[in-house]
Amino acid sequence: MRYIDLSKINPNSPEVIAWKKKAAVHLGNISTLSSHKDRKDYFSKNSFWSDFKPILLNIYGSKCWYSECSLDGSYGDVDHFRPKNKSTALNGTTILPDGYWWLAYDYNNYRLSCEKCNRCYNGGGKNDCFPLKQGSTPAINPQSSDDNILLDPCNQDDYYLIDSDENGDIIAMSTDKYDVSRVETSKKVYNWKEFKEGRKKARLESKTAIEMFEIFYQDNNANGIQKSLEQIKLKIDPKTPYSSFAVKYIYRKISGKPYEAIIKKLLESYT
Repeated sequence: MRYIDLSKINPNSPEVIAWKKKAAVHLGNISTLSSHKDRKDYFSKNSFWSDFKPILLNIYGSKCWYSECSLDGSYGDVDHFRPKNKSTALNGTTILPDGYWWLAYDYNNYRLSCEKCNRCYNGGGKNDCFPLKQGSTPAINPQSSDDNILLDPCNQDDYYLIDSDENGDIIAMSTDKYDVSRVETSKKVYNWKEFKEGRKKARLESKTAIEMFEIFYQDNNANGIQKSLEQIKLKIDPKTPYSSFAVKYIYRKISGKPYEAIIKKLLESYT
């Protein structure tokens, strides 16, 4: 899961201002509707959030925020992190029958997603699933809030809760029981097992890149060092599939090495 800094979206850019004006109209319209059916019908006819997708793609690249797979060659969804129609628990029972409808036209609630993460697929898929922390009261209007269990790519603390092992399997980076349960729940809902090979490949390629850099560094080969740094840049570029796992792996591998500062500077420039 990559970390997405939503502050990179310039709210004062002409395209965002134009979108927000139209979104405000849609929100005003839907605020007058009193029934779930009427709101659901309105959403089906006014999926204006899809018009925000080009803005997200331009800023963050063609990559799923949940899995980090490439969206090239696929439709790609603008997922509502807090579901707009209804929200359900893991067992399928309804939590909010009307969902977080007031966030339907709020781009801060949007997450770029591949179909495997967002739609019902092979026993998982986010769709309307949005379980809450035990004891958390569901939000029922814009003035209230609740505590989500699913890891959020737009929350940097959540980003640091996961990594992958040498086999590409997702692992929790916390021993706290609640943190571990959040990772396990997210793993199931987002279908993360389906992207195991991509994470494994990213880790192996990062291992090779670091080993090549170390050889050139030990030989004081300036040309080789530069070329290997370029390879590392490709692996950690935020728009490269599974790059967050490459970044985390490289941070661990360079710890305590004589060239740690060199690579760390490069990593920090990309994260």
